Amino acid sequence: MMDQARRPLLRYHELEKRFSGDLLFEIPEFSLHGGDCIVLSGRNGTGKTTLLKILAGLIAPDKGWVECGGKRYSWPKAKDHCRRNVIYLHQQPYMFDRSVAANIDFGMRLAGVPAPARRRRTDEVLAWGGLEYLAGRNARVLSCGEKQRVALARAKVLSPKALLLDEPTASMDKEACEKAYFLIKRLQSEGIAIVIAAHEPQAIRRIANRLLQLDAGKLIDQTVLKVSDHDDAPRECFRE
Repeated sequence: MMDQARRPLLRYHELEKRFSGDLLFEIPEFSLHGGDCIVLSGRNGTGKTTLLKILAGLIAPDKGWVECGGKRYSWPKAKDHCRRNVIYLHQQPYMFDRSVAANIDFGMRLAGVPAPARRRRTDEVLAWGGLEYLAGRNARVLSCGEKQRVALARAKVLSPKALLLDEPTASMDKEACEKAYFLIKRLQSEGIAIVIAAHEPQAIRRIANRLLQLDAGKLIDQTVLKVSDHDDAPRECFRE
């Protein structure tokens, strides 16, 4: 019997995606476990973003099914489970034309969370992310690093099981990069599965426990990193 502690949050099977008849990728199995941090590398055009969006239920594979809670779901039903449990963050996260606090509140309001609980959770997440000083500022005027940290806080407040990050530190300076990865590592320590798509993964290996490469349509498990390699926050970041 599978160890319950290691049962995957979601397990994707026989994923296949084609564009104009050409195979983009074919992946027999992909699992998301709580507390994992997976770095997904690969050249531009190999399908990293497409794969992340499939994992989040945002686009459909041409083939594939999903295992969740020990049950098997075909894609039309599986996508709802993915959307409830997985959040995808774009490289340049969209900010609503309102305050940082209102941006963090937005998803909870859509979910019907009562106003007192929303205010309490917003304050908690602002403190968690070290964002209190930005609470009243319009989110659209923030720096790239600040927007990414707000996006991470906005995701955390919805309590996802998995968070998929598409080139999250592109165009950031060193300081902003370290702040973002500090929050990502905190999310990982809280049991959230993290997948980070990175064109150049070297700088973020320290916080990862798996390094996968998407190449020629195949997902290759390159490295299982030692715990000692990712005890601390990274001290450098990559640029595109």
